[in-house]
Parts: sequence; C-alpha cells; structure tokens
Amino acid sequence: MLGPGLGKKRTKGSTGITGGRMKVDAASQRERLEQMLSRRTLECLVCCEKIKHTDKIWTCQQCYHIFHLNCTIAWANSSKLDSGWRCPACQNVCSDIPKQYTCYCGKTLEPRPLPGVVPHACGELCEKTRRCDHKCTILCHPGPCPDCNVMVAKPCGCGATTQTVKCSADTEIVCGAICGKKLSCGVHECGAKCHVGPCMECDRELRQICYCEKVGRKVKCREEFKGAVNYSCGEVCGRGLSCGNHTCTKVCHEGDCEACPRDVGVVKTCPCGRSELKKRRESCLDPIPCCDKICGKILNCGQPAAPHSCKLPCHEGPCPPCPLTTLIRCRCGHMDREIPCGQVTTKADDARCEKKCTKKRLCGKHRCNQRCCIEIEHICPLPCNHMLACGQHRCERTCHSGRCPPCVETSFDELYCECGANVLYPPIPCGTKPPPCNNPCSRPRPCGHEANHACHTGACPPCTVLCKRWCYGKHEQRSAIPCYQEDFSCGLPCGKAMPCGAHKCDKACHLGACTLPCKQKCNVKRVQCGHPCGVTCHEGPCPDTPCRQMVPVTCPCGLQKATRPCIELAEAYKEIEMAHLKDKMADLLKDQAVDISDINKAKRPSVLKILECTEECRVLERNRRLAIGLQIRNPDLSQKLTPRYSDFMRNWAKKDPQFCQKVHEKLTELVQLAKQSKQKSRSYSFESMNRDKRHFVHEYCEHFGCESAAYDAEPNRNIVATAFKDKSWLPSMSLLEFIQRENGQRKVPGPVLSKGTLGKSETVALKLPGRGQRGTPSGETVDYFDNPPV
Repeated sequence: MLGPGLGKKRTKGSTGITGGRMKVDAASQRERLEQMLSRRTLECLVCCEKIKHTDKIWTCQQCYHIFHLNCTIAWANSSKLDSGWRCPACQNVCSDIPKQYTCYCGKTLEPRPLPGVVPHACGELCEKTRRCDHKCTILCHPGPCPDCNVMVAKPCGCGATTQTVKCSADTEIVCGAICGKKLSCGVHECGAKCHVGPCMECDRELRQICYCEKVGRKVKCREEFKGAVNYSCGEVCGRGLSCGNHTCTKVCHEGDCEACPRDVGVVKTCPCGRSELKKRRESCLDPIPCCDKICGKILNCGQPAAPHSCKLPCHEGPCPPCPLTTLIRCRCGHMDREIPCGQVTTKADDARCEKKCTKKRLCGKHRCNQRCCIEIEHICPLPCNHMLACGQHRCERTCHSGRCPPCVETSFDELYCECGANVLYPPIPCGTKPPPCNNPCSRPRPCGHEANHACHTGACPPCTVLCKRWCYGKHEQRSAIPCYQEDFSCGLPCGKAMPCGAHKCDKACHLGACTLPCKQKCNVKRVQCGHPCGVTCHEGPCPDTPCRQMVPVTCPCGLQKATRPCIELAEAYKEIEMAHLKDKMADLLKDQAVDISDINKAKRPSVLKILECTEECRVLERNRRLAIGLQIRNPDLSQKLTPRYSDFMRNWAKKDPQFCQKVHEKLTELVQLAKQSKQKSRSYSFESMNRDKRHFVHEYCEHFGCESAAYDAEPNRNIVATAFKDKSWLPSMSLLEFIQRENGQRKVPGPVLSKGTLGKSETVALKLPGRGQRGTPSGETVDYFDNPPV
C-alpha cells in the first residue's frame, strides 16, 4: 500500500511542503496519516509490512512518509551515493542516517503510546518552525503542519493603508490609490495605481538647453540628471561681456560671465606691470599705455634658478622668442647640450631625450618603453582586463603580477536553487554558486523518463535508463542500451550494397553512408586460370594484369610443398592443355566420338607436382617399400632423430601428462603459425604458473627451436615463447610419445603370415601417423626384432 499523498503533483510554494514538486492538501494528508496509523493499515515502503503502535519509526521531513526505523537504517547503509542516501518515497537526499526513535515534532525520545493520542506522538504542542515567524500550534502530529492562522496587519503596496489578514495568505494587498513613490530618477513620482513590488523606470523626457543657449536636446529622465534643464555643450561661451565690446572666451559654463579683461576698472598698470597708468582710460577699446622700462617678463627658457627674461621695452601682447640658448639636461642624464631658446618646449631640467627604457614593469609581462625614464619602480599603466574567477566580470586593476583579486561585484537579488526550494539572501558576492539542494531534479527530460539525480545547475546528465535500440544498420535490436544513446554498432558487417553493384560494404556496422568509392577486390574470374581478378573494384572489363594468386605446388611424391604465383605456372598449365588436346586428337584418329565442347577447357589440377624430390623423399620412399616388404602396419617412415628429453621432463610428464600435452599442442600451433606467417616470428604468452612448470616450458621450447623468456613478478610471472620462421621446427615425437615407447606400449609387430597369396587387386594400406597419434595393434603382439624406434 502506498503512503498517503503519493502521486499528486506539488509546485513551488505549496502549502506546508516547502520546495516540493507535488501539490497536496496538508490537512487531508495529515488526517489520512493519523487515520491509517490508528487503524494499523499504513505500510512501510521498504519491507511492505504494517506499521504497529509499538514499532520504532522514522518520518521523512520532505514527503512525510513513515517507515520502520530499522528498515530506514538498512536502506541508508545500502546506498552508494557519496553525498548521502535517498528517501525511498520522494528520492530526497539525506546526509545523516537516523539512529534514534523520536516523536513527530522531535522533542521526545522513545515516545510511549498514550490513550487518545496519535501513535508515535508525544501529546505536546508541535511548535515546529514554519515559513513565517510563528510556530505550529496543534498537538504533535504526522504529516505537514497546517497553514498559519495568526491574524497580522500587512501594508498595501504603496504603504498608505494596512489590512488584517492571515499570516499564511499569499494575496497581494492594494488600496486602489495612486502609488506616489519616488521613481528611480528621484524627481518624479509613480503615477500607477497601488501595486506590489518595485515601480517602473521613469519614462519622462527632459528638454535641456545649454548654458550659452545655443543648442538643446531631449534626454530620458535618469538619476544623474536629477531633473536639471541646463547642461554644458562644450563649445566656447561667446556671450557678450558687460563692456559690450568683447565676448566670453570660456567654455559654455553655468552662471554669469566674468568682467572684460581690458576693462578700465581691471587694467590699472602698463603691460609690464611696473608703472601705474597716469591717464585714465575711457573705454576697454583704448590702448594700454607702455612705459619706457624693460619688459622683464620671465620667459620659459633658461635654467630654473636663473630663467631668461624679455629684454624688449614694455609692450603689449606676448613676448617674442628669446634669442639666447639654453643648456638642456634630460631627466635621465643621457642628453646634455645647448639648444636655441626658441626650440625649448619644457623646463631646462625637465627635458626628455629619445632614449627608450628597456626595463620590465612590475607586472613582469610588459617593458617600460618610455622615453627618458627616471622611474625606480616601473608601474604598468595598462589595464589587466583578465576574466575573474566569477566568469562574468574582468579585472579593473592596472596590469599586475600574481593572481587577480576576487570579484568585488555584489548582487542584491535573492539567489535560488534550480527548483526554488532553497534560497540565499542578499548581499550575494559575485561568483556565488546557488545553494545546494537535495530535492530531486524538477526539470522534465525530453525522453519522458523520471530524473533520478538531485537538483543542480547547468545541463542535466544524460539519461541512463536502459532502452531498446536498433544498431546503425538495423541488423539487430538490443535491450540494454542507455536512453541517451540513439543507436550503436553491433559489430557485424554492414552488408549494404555498394554503388558498384558487385560488392557489399565489409566495414563493421557504422553510422552514415558507406565509404565511396568501393575499394574491395574485383571477384570476376579470369578466363585463363579461373582465379579472381584481384584488382581494386573497377568499371568495365577487367584489365589484363598478371595473376598473382598463390598456387600450391608439390614434388611428385607430395612430401615437398610450396606456393608459387599463378603467373609463374603458366608454362605448366600450357603443357596440361596440350596433353589434353593430344588425347582428343588421338581419340579422333581412332574414329572415336570426341566431345569438342571442352577442348579448350582442360581441367587444371588443384596441385601441380613441379618440384623436385629431395634426399628426404628418397629415404621416405625406401622406408615405405621396406615396410611393405616386412608387412608392418602403421609404420613410422620419418628419418628424424629421437629427441633427448631430460630426466626432469620425463618425470614431470609422468606426474602431469595433461599439462605436458597442453604445452606440446601450444608450441606445435605456434611453430606452424610461424611457418605460415609472412612475419619473421610469432609469439605466444602462457598463463601464469609456478617455478617448476616454467622450468618445464623453458626446456620444452628448446626442443622446438623456440626462444622463451619470463616476465612479471610472482605470483603473476609467466612465459612468452617466440617461434622463428626459419629457425624453429617440430620434434619427431612428443614427450608423451617418448614416454610411451619407454614403457613398451608401442611394439613393432611381427610379419603377418597370410593364408593365401595377395591378389593383384589387393593392396597393403599404409597410413602416415599424425603428430599426436601412433598406430597400435588391437591385440597382443610379439616383438620379433626388438629394434629401437627409428
């Protein structure tokens, strides 16, 4: 039986369930829990057993489901999450494992059943903290606390009036009057009706005129303007002065212009300032009388302690250039020379030379490069502009060494987690991560599967629910493919028809179109030899290229074997065709019927016997004839020497013949593979084994002409055997065969006395023995010759 309230949707801000995803009626859930606990019909979702009055319980504070305490502890201990464990009902992540049995409000340990009280309750006031400042006022209870019913006075949006409402009421209180709050500009007031939340930005336009009244503009009312109707346009003022003859030469400014600089009341001395005017001027337009003294005004040239002065008589206007020279010393001391005063642009002790400073600045990244530098500490004036750790703002300091300081920007907005259950209140430093939340992720997946991870920021991890998916080529459907993986490669050949029409794609099951053009080998059979064309897939007739197909060849007795390219056997095939044609002609001369349909289609043998027999072939033929003469069944016709196996190997073979046979088979396969391979050598790694077994393998490798080496440390030490194409061989008999001969299990049979003579149609069947098999007679045989094995 599922717990009460399970399966109903919750949303952010639902009554009594903060931050939940499912909306339930708190009173209904609480009443159903109390009723089911009293009737003993509530089941634990872990063990599916009824919860009794005497059982110890634990309650989830997120979904309010009730479980056995022991079941909860076992469930939590079986969790594999690093951050905690999940509630079996709501999947909320809990960090601590419950260890004590408490009542619903958590104030009483080991509560005892009381008559008339809900099971597992303490009978006292709940007093749990709710979303407001008031505590729960009902008795200790299961499920969520009811809404706060305390009546409080809440102001309206503009603050003009107040209303008495329930503390838990979420209704917005408005009075209907004009808001009247100051807007962001600080000058105008909000003209909207009473509302909750901040007022809108001021949207009024200001008509501003510059102080000199030449130009005007329209701007949006903002905080920096503060309702001002005038501004400076940056041009020369140009307004007429009080004298009526001249205009103001200052930049457009606030207030009245200053008095005329040539006004009668302002000018009271001659231009050099040494003599007072004896005759009063009538207007600012009258010239200023000059005295007969030397001007003596200080010029910009000369040494700072003895600057040059104007040597002309008193005069109006600026002084002419000085005809003297000035000794100039730059600040850094690199330049020291005299130049005409007319070329001096700075003070004599503050001149600048053209020498660039090559020292590094304090940031350690840039060089100074200033002309005539005298700085002791070369501070870098460039802006740092590196991205700060917050990832949103850049460093505003000048270029510096070391790491940039933390971001000092601060937000005054509340920072919520993704589902809105947890919040951080301002001020919030820039770069602060959203508060951690253990609620299940509330974002729906596009696939429709339920998320099984906690609330998080950023993109959700891919869905890993196992689903049925077809492979790329639609070869097979599998049931254990993660949901996020749309398709997969089954590993089978693609099999799609290539555009050439002759081949199918031989790549492993893949995504997208097959590789073009087709690069497989042409399979059209050649007319001459019947081998496939072998050229890369092409259009039109096959090109006339030599056939490189490797063909097996042997000696006449079949002992010597090799392979040759088909093109090298063309002469042999021609001889076969000529012999076939000769037979046809002979039949034709005998007046016999001849089938001429296959006259040019002589059947080629599968193996050509064009190699020459060697001494080994002649020895084998001699032994075969001798065996026939002696009537020996299953003779060993080889002429190879018997291997000399050591006592250690023979003793080990008697103790563990299965291991010996396994090593022999592996080494035999390795040597045969090396002989057939195009590479110089092939290797095989034996499994890990003890010291004695490794000793046995090392010795056995010597009888095959193989090299062996041990790798890794105990107890994982193993042997890698290497067989060479030109140096390795197969021993004439295995170790087990050698032991069998030592024990007398293989005896040479005596001559078989036949009752009659052999007819012409009767033959003696001789069969060459295999590597691991020797023929033994079924009955008892007598060793007439007592010969050692050949």
